[in-house]
Amino acid sequence: MFGLFPLVFGFPFVMPQPGSWRDRDDARNYSCAFMTVEQAQVARPGAVRPVGPRGDLYERDVVLCQERMLPLGLRLDADEAILSTLNARVKELAGAARSRRPDLEGATWLVEVYYPSPAVSAKIGFATKNALMAEGLGVSDRAPTLAAGDVQVITRMPPNEAYPTACRRYTDNGSLGANDALLAVVLLDRQETALHAGLCAAGSWTWLR
Repeated sequence: MFGLFPLVFGFPFVMPQPGSWRDRDDARNYSCAFMTVEQAQVARPGAVRPVGPRGDLYERDVVLCQERMLPLGLRLDADEAILSTLNARVKELAGAARSRRPDLEGATWLVEVYYPSPAVSAKIGFATKNALMAEGLGVSDRAPTLAAGDVQVITRMPPNEAYPTACRRYTDNGSLGANDALLAVVLLDRQETALHAGLCAAGSWTWLR
């Protein structure tokens, strides 16, 4: 089980950091991301008080924290290798997506992660959405869908065919709209720790790396 909660910067005693209230191992069971009030309102609508019409009396930042889905020591080495550098990885991917398609800055961005571990996949998705928001892009928690028949056909295809085909089907069935863009983060080889990414927009698939 995991929880998400916004913390207003300026109150360190409620942040998940080592101290008199929690030890170092307990603190490491959380991952946190700093963001502006505006970004936090997009990430977690209703959880953060908006800036008043005359502004705030003091400058506010928000720290959005997520409890680890798996306790430390229970992850595979490959998972740990990816998660230990996750923020840098997804920052690079989000930057590549924005620079490759500057025409999509006004689009609504969706994120899909294709990774064998559901727990790690959720972490990658959360971090990727934060990275896209840090690039100033609008992000949605929606997920595109495929019909059962499409899934059966696509999962039998090699990756270089499967992802472009899924992209076209997302557009054809309307789950990826004309103003939507999808950033898909993919582990192509389970023997590696390299994350690849592709961009789907208007039925067209582009590998970013």
